[in-house]
Amino acid sequence: MSDRDTTPTAPGESGLLDGEDTRHRVELVGEDDGGGRYARGSFTKIGGALATMTLAVVASYVVPQLSFARPWTATEPPWGLTALQGERDDPVPFWNLIGRELLDEGAAQQQAEQKAEQTAAIADAVLKVDDDAAAPLVDKTVIADTGDKLPPYRPHPDDAEVPTQTIELPDEGALDHFFARLARTDAGVAGAVTRAVHWGDSVVAADHITSTLRAKMQQRFGDAGHGFHLLAKPNASYVHKAIEFRDGEDWSRCYIINNCKSDGLYGLGGTTVWSSGGAQTRLRTSDSTPNGRKASKLELWYRAEPKGGNVRVRVDDGEPTVVATASETAADGWHTITVEDGAHEFEIRAAGGGKVRLYGAVIERDVPGVVWDGMAQLGAFTSRMLYFEPAHIRDQIAHRDPALLVFMFGGNDLLLPEHRLDEYRDTFRDMLTRFRAQAEPPDCLVLSPVDHGVRESQRVVSNPMVAKITAIQREIAFEQGCGFFDSQAAMGGDGAVARWRRSNPPLISGDLAHLTDAGQKVLGHMVYVALLQRYVEYRRRTDG
Repeated sequence: MSDRDTTPTAPGESGLLDGEDTRHRVELVGEDDGGGRYARGSFTKIGGALATMTLAVVASYVVPQLSFARPWTATEPPWGLTALQGERDDPVPFWNLIGRELLDEGAAQQQAEQKAEQTAAIADAVLKVDDDAAAPLVDKTVIADTGDKLPPYRPHPDDAEVPTQTIELPDEGALDHFFARLARTDAGVAGAVTRAVHWGDSVVAADHITSTLRAKMQQRFGDAGHGFHLLAKPNASYVHKAIEFRDGEDWSRCYIINNCKSDGLYGLGGTTVWSSGGAQTRLRTSDSTPNGRKASKLELWYRAEPKGGNVRVRVDDGEPTVVATASETAADGWHTITVEDGAHEFEIRAAGGGKVRLYGAVIERDVPGVVWDGMAQLGAFTSRMLYFEPAHIRDQIAHRDPALLVFMFGGNDLLLPEHRLDEYRDTFRDMLTRFRAQAEPPDCLVLSPVDHGVRESQRVVSNPMVAKITAIQREIAFEQGCGFFDSQAAMGGDGAVARWRRSNPPLISGDLAHLTDAGQKVLGHMVYVALLQRYVEYRRRTDG
């Protein structure tokens, strides 16, 4: 039963909370005996529900298709509990159900997972191909040089692949000089060799990114030779693919990051060697890869000095050529030896008569094709590249005559304190201007550092300095007219390091800083596809 009481309000006195006050009294009738007992079967139902929920949770960890429903996962679970490993780093249980949505992380997580799937598909496609097992490359049909007029562009199957990350350009024509040279090479114009010189820190050590670019560019545009090679290892990580490198241990050497030459003369590759006699290096064309199988010339890079000694160069079993490095005035020098195009071994030996100081050797071919020089500077901060004497590195690059300079530094610069970022901006600018001080400088491309990780409790997150260094490099690249490739974005953006680490095979090593061999190959492929996209755009814009 119910009683209703109403208290009227005086006219004109109504406020926000004023109004008709209505009260209800409700009486509940039934058979409750007041003993507080629950209905029979209540606990059985609750227990059954809990058991069902427990089974559902267990099933989400046992059945791979239900992994999305796991209430707690970690990319690197504690205590070796691999069953808890998953695509997410959840700070608390059931974060996937409530926490992500409350913080609006659901869409970002979905996007990240899509990127991970895309990267996995690319990695699977790239890594399942054994490049070394492919047939030797076939040279292009050579056509006469008729000036600037080229045959119409013929699409290539590689053109169809969509890049994970495009090359950003400060203006439409930023890479036109490189692409113009590449177009002549692509057409098979006699003598059309397109060179790129690629410096980088440990991310290009062991030649995986650079060898991937070299192999893919040569498969696509023609093989004009291996390119520049040092005469002694500056460190154990100096390895080049598609060439055999022997000896070199007896040379004295100076590696640029050690700032060990006061004159700043390190040669194009950043390591100079010297000997008064006996030290030697042997370089041989590859017999196990599709590219790098032939050479038609060797160019010796050295320092001419008043008391310079002799260098003996032998090709295969032929008579040696003696190169005298003595000169009235000190200057950089070069000596070229031509041979019949084919497989060869080159022996370079200090032959006495004084001390010889060498920078390296170039192995090339006189056919239309690409040469991609790999210049790994393991352990280098960007500032170490300013140890090059300005006129020396300017002239070394000018003599090499590249169409493109590629820079991939910044991994070590992540260690800089944040208050030095303005200083880093100036350093990066100084490096680009020093390397491009020629009257007609080559085009340039900046590849930003790869994603690096830091551990926060049981989570792996991106080092926030990566985004800051990347932003500075993009700013200065555009300022200097260079193209820019965002490596972190190509990998999948913020948090990519965790996904690349748990990839199978892992694409980044356990230190969360260095790409594995597989990871370098995948990133090299990504850069290649991005370059092709811009090249095809150039051809469509300029043909006819």
